[in-house]
Amino acid sequence: MQKLFLQQFIRFLIVIVMCILVSMAFINTFHYIYPLLIAVIISVIIHPFVRFLESITKLPRFLSVSFMMIGLILLFFGFLLLIVTEVYQGSLFLADQLPKHFHSFVLYLETFFNNHLLPLYKVVISFFHSLDPNQQVTINEYIRSLTDFVASSGTELLSSTLAKIPTMLAIVPGSLTTAIFILLATFMILNDFEDLKRILQRIIPVKAGKSLHELINHLKLAITGFFKAQLILIFISACLILTGLLILQVKHALTISLFAAAVDFIPYIGTGILFIPWILYTYSVSDYSMTIGLSILYMIVILSRQILEPKILSASIGIHPLIVLIGMFVGIQLWGFAGLLIAPLLIVLGNALYQSGFLQIIWNFIKE
Repeated sequence: MQKLFLQQFIRFLIVIVMCILVSMAFINTFHYIYPLLIAVIISVIIHPFVRFLESITKLPRFLSVSFMMIGLILLFFGFLLLIVTEVYQGSLFLADQLPKHFHSFVLYLETFFNNHLLPLYKVVISFFHSLDPNQQVTINEYIRSLTDFVASSGTELLSSTLAKIPTMLAIVPGSLTTAIFILLATFMILNDFEDLKRILQRIIPVKAGKSLHELINHLKLAITGFFKAQLILIFISACLILTGLLILQVKHALTISLFAAAVDFIPYIGTGILFIPWILYTYSVSDYSMTIGLSILYMIVILSRQILEPKILSASIGIHPLIVLIGMFVGIQLWGFAGLLIAPLLIVLGNALYQSGFLQIIWNFIKE
């Protein structure tokens, strides 16, 4: 009995060590292999469409893949052109309107300074002159230390920002190279997809290949469902924002809604990067009706996303909403707002491992 337990414990440690080694290897090599991983994912997603085009048109594989890739690239650039056009028109509108709003903002700051800060300054000065000389010297030293700290911090911030500019510019050629590599790798994988599939089937044992095939299918369905859920949530948020801005009679509502949909992809921040400064500005210029309207719209967008996200995610990835909700709560506790993105992905991976039988295989290995 003790010998059996010891063997099971050793196998359990082997599984844990293998998981740690695989995770460390993946983390350390991800920076080098991520373009290839992206190319593989894109190829797996596009392959059914290429096969459909090939069966309908009876074209050679090479031409079917070429037409599909060209079509996707044209679709991407067409969508990009639409966004650029909307942003250009919105920029022209902002260039016309911003000077007026900036003038109003400056007048507000001037009024605030004259009515609030200047009387407070006079009170502080009168209080300062009522102190004895030693206290005045101490306060002056504190003020000098504070100004020196602010000046040094500002200088360091400016220097670090300027130092990052060459690094940011150096990213551009690397990004272009990576994008070209991803396109070429995607084309080659799609062109030889069936041959690569047969090679993998010959290399991997039959039993492991069946489980791996099930795992890939479950992961493909779950990841596709996850991103589909995110796109649905972003679409709902964009529609709510567009409807709200039209009700508030905001000009260029479509441009603003497209920008809101774009920033909604950003984790943790989302539409807050648009609404919070906008609400603060309208409040500062005493446009209280717009402030209330934007605040209500922002709360509706946030609440609708929080309410709908567990339900839509669960429907898309095939997991009960309660599990998704618990996972997101635990993810927030462990990783903060990043947990909202990490937790669903881990749930998707765990569900795929369970549905494909991988966890059962590992359990059987430990029990033997």
